[in-house]
Amino acid sequence: MVKSSFIPYSLIFLVLVLFAVPQAQALGTEMFVCTGADGVRTYQNSDGGAGCVPLNLNPITVVPAPRSAAKGGGVSESKSAGSAGRRAAAAYDSRSAADFNAKDDRMKILQEELRIEESKLKSLQDEYKNGQPDRLGSEKNYQKYLDRVSRLEQEIMVTNDNIEILKTELIRLSK
Repeated sequence: MVKSSFIPYSLIFLVLVLFAVPQAQALGTEMFVCTGADGVRTYQNSDGGAGCVPLNLNPITVVPAPRSAAKGGGVSESKSAGSAGRRAAAAYDSRSAADFNAKDDRMKILQEELRIEESKLKSLQDEYKNGQPDRLGSEKNYQKYLDRVSRLEQEIMVTNDNIEILKTELIRLSK
């Protein structure tokens, strides 16, 4: 009798485990966007309560790279060394042109990011007004005003650091 009662319970346990595993995996992949009272958005993997909205994240698709010609067959040995040299030089020239285009593209992107960061810094400094920003209507509590002033100071410091990093990277790429 012990065996007959053991089989149904183990079967029920197995079925419960099979239904619980996909739900546990789904809970780990769910993301939420939470907007605080100050308007700052944070991303969390757990529901933070009021102001949190679940994100609809699509699964990541991985596509393998196409096979290259070097793996497939390569150059036959019957071709002359001169034609192989010309092909190598042509490949080097095309790679150099591609590298040049990629470097030029990176510089354009960095210059655009630098322009955006500089405009952000200017707007932050205009709002900051040398440490005496205007009080907003929502800042009846003086601590809220001080919190906003410290947040502005932090954002100005981070933006200055970003500008310095972008300038350093642009100098490195121009060499």
